[in-house]
Amino acid sequence: MMPEPLFRGDTPAKTPRETSLVDWATYVLIFLMGGIQFICYTHAGDFLTDPGYPDLARSILYQHSYQFDFLPMTTLPPGFPLILALVGWFWGLGPSVQFRVIAVSTTLGLIVAYHLLRRVEGRGLAAATCLLFGSSPLLFSFSTTIIFPEMPYLLASMLALLLAVKIDRAGPGRVPITWMLLLGIDLVMAVLIRSVGIALLIGMVTWIVTSLLVVPEKGRRRLKRFLLPLALGAVAQLGWGAWAGRHQVLEWQLPGYPQSYMSQLKVKNGQYPELGMASFGDLPSRAGRNIVTRTAGFGRIMTRRYISPFWSSPAIMGVLVLIIIGLASSFRDGGELHDWYFLWYEAIFLLWPWDYRDRFVFPVVPLACLYLWRGVKVLRDQSLRRPKAVGLYVFLCGSILGISSAAFAFRIIPFNFETDHPRGDHLQPIAAALFWGMIAAIGFVMFKFPSLLKSRSDAPPSLWLGRIAKLETSPYLRFIAILALIVLVGYGIARQLAEGRSNMSPNLKQQASYGEIEAADWIRSHEPSNQVIMARDQDMFFHYTGRRVVWFPPISDPTVLMDGIRRHNVGVIVVVNPPLRYWLPTEDVCFQSLVRAYGSAFHLSHQDPNYQVYEVVPPPDGNPNASQQ
Repeated sequence: MMPEPLFRGDTPAKTPRETSLVDWATYVLIFLMGGIQFICYTHAGDFLTDPGYPDLARSILYQHSYQFDFLPMTTLPPGFPLILALVGWFWGLGPSVQFRVIAVSTTLGLIVAYHLLRRVEGRGLAAATCLLFGSSPLLFSFSTTIIFPEMPYLLASMLALLLAVKIDRAGPGRVPITWMLLLGIDLVMAVLIRSVGIALLIGMVTWIVTSLLVVPEKGRRRLKRFLLPLALGAVAQLGWGAWAGRHQVLEWQLPGYPQSYMSQLKVKNGQYPELGMASFGDLPSRAGRNIVTRTAGFGRIMTRRYISPFWSSPAIMGVLVLIIIGLASSFRDGGELHDWYFLWYEAIFLLWPWDYRDRFVFPVVPLACLYLWRGVKVLRDQSLRRPKAVGLYVFLCGSILGISSAAFAFRIIPFNFETDHPRGDHLQPIAAALFWGMIAAIGFVMFKFPSLLKSRSDAPPSLWLGRIAKLETSPYLRFIAILALIVLVGYGIARQLAEGRSNMSPNLKQQASYGEIEAADWIRSHEPSNQVIMARDQDMFFHYTGRRVVWFPPISDPTVLMDGIRRHNVGVIVVVNPPLRYWLPTEDVCFQSLVRAYGSAFHLSHQDPNYQVYEVVPPPDGNPNASQQ
């Protein structure tokens, strides 16, 4: 007779067949939060930030081509603009329609993520994850202020993972071809919505190969069932890459952007291309920065609290270790597709040379919560089974991390990865030092007195373990967990409603893009329609002027800049105050280098507190160096 599992979580999750009260409550709350997004998006006559994707959709719908600013778009894949264009064909391409596309994608993505987590782990984790994520003010702010593809990609990727689970767990016999075709179509959309969708394809390949090596029978079955979807996704990825390679037009010879994402991974700093190409020595610090900032970002999304980005924080190192443990425990018998997908997705961003953005974490938040929960269960299990060994590890780790946190608290070690200067937050490092000290004490007790967690020699081996395991089903703990969930979700929804009210009547002058919009309006009404503009925020100026806009690149060499200005027949240069700090050197620094070298080549046409417009003086006799001072 097989012994009963120690914990309920030790057995594979059974597929829930009946819709329970938890399911209905989760659906209602997700649709409620989706309804808030559907109504409380930024109500403005036009897009107030990053109109690139709407303009690509407009190009597809009206020009029947895939181009931006009169040039082929070869950096951003066409999946998301195609969705916007399809919806726009019926309801138009205005902000009200496109923000509602995002709201619907977010809602459906959370529903699909709930079904995926419910199948692989259970209702409790699925409900808590999707409600906490869906009520996050950061998610709401992102989804209601900017048209970006993360939420459609969340829907596509979660649907692909759910279909993979259904196909893989289907009984013996032939799997309906409809399921395989649907998965293949979904993989095509995923890789065409976001380039990082390639993690789904790479994950599927490694999943099948590992299964063939570990469990050959299961691997052969997976190969038969997933070869067609994999082939469809690979063809889409290769087709897009080939088209982009043939049509790429580079305005400036810069490493990284706007070249392919593979090229961007090779630079030292994506936002500071003049620093050149990365060396192998740069990779450890880049990976360390990305690990810290991504884990801290995940904590902010789920807890609604700022997480200080120092590596020994419990919200960073503690969460990271638990996620790694949970992910590693999921690879038994070759793991499942979502395990390999998460691993490859994070591996891509481990080497990402750009600053952290929440939108890069959003698509994998449900999976991160899954592995975090599994890590907690594994640690609990091992603590009860091997208290002495686990106690030693816990004591050593708690001591090291406690000392490190104290060093961060007193600024012996600088810790902020997001800015050049610390935020002055001493409280979190001090709290972390106390927390790790308590953890070290617990580890010492486990190591020194393991009998506290072991049963008596004359008692059944599982007696004490069973009593501790029953705490999981304690009504008091369940009540506390549900109460905490209600408080966090309620607080998040209240924050969303408050921000939604601001979205209903946005103040244009308080928008970060106000200077660009104001400058574009002036140019549209005062400059000839054939005038070529050079500006740092290419998307905004092209959208608001309809003119050809050359990107003002982050190049400080005035000779290179002047050569590009003459080559592209630039007639107007815009410098915005304060300058955009996303790219370095900033536009004002780059323009000052131009003025110092070619002062008489530029004439101040219009000045405003938020921007300056300079006309480019044509060179006499066609000699671009004649105006040099």
